[in-house]
Amino acid sequence: MTAALKSPPPRPIPSIMSIDAAVGRIQQILAMQQQLLDPGAAAAASAPSAGPSAAPIASGSFANALASAQAAGTGGVAVNGSGYVNPLAGASVRAERIDQGVDYSGTGTLGAIGPGVVTQVVQSGSGWEGGGYVEYKLTAGPYAGRSVYYAEGVRPTVSVGDTLQPGQQVATIIPGWPTGMELGFASGQANETSYATAQGGGYSEGALTAAGLAFSNLIASLGGPAGLTEGRPVTGTFN
Repeated sequence: MTAALKSPPPRPIPSIMSIDAAVGRIQQILAMQQQLLDPGAAAAASAPSAGPSAAPIASGSFANALASAQAAGTGGVAVNGSGYVNPLAGASVRAERIDQGVDYSGTGTLGAIGPGVVTQVVQSGSGWEGGGYVEYKLTAGPYAGRSVYYAEGVRPTVSVGDTLQPGQQVATIIPGWPTGMELGFASGQANETSYATAQGGGYSEGALTAAGLAFSNLIASLGGPAGLTEGRPVTGTFN
């Protein structure tokens, strides 16, 4: 009698990571990134809590969970691949010309682009149209070591020596300030000078500087409005 043929055993089906597991992995990666940027804050966040544990994330809310995880620790402001955020996310502004930096008018608050430390604060009467001035040095990301200024129609809300996280409020916009406000790269010399003036070859009123254009491009890459070039030639350098 012929022996019955046996069917080969079924091949195992590769396991697929569940949505919850994927979200958990994303949160682990972001926690590791946070530890690199700010070990102290990361340690505090990982400490045991006496409060109730977080509810599990529903499978249908994967996109929302991912967006929430990306915005954790930045006040809800979306972080791009560089670890930087749009400093104008808390404001309603109109972009104007690019000169030493980028001119804007509007209302709201201004946040830090990335991790940094505040190096200079002038509440009023600065050399920038008599308005406010705040400067901070970025301590991480592609522009680490560069300084950033917010000037003219701004009211600083930080103090010298304060450490900043991406998106943390740095100043409020003074509505209706005659010259608006200006954001750009600073010289880092703690004397209210821009990079364009001190290191970029100098500045003539109304000129489109390389430093100003670089800052405008950075803002645009973070989702903010770029400044206006108005067909002017670029002057100076930004290295």
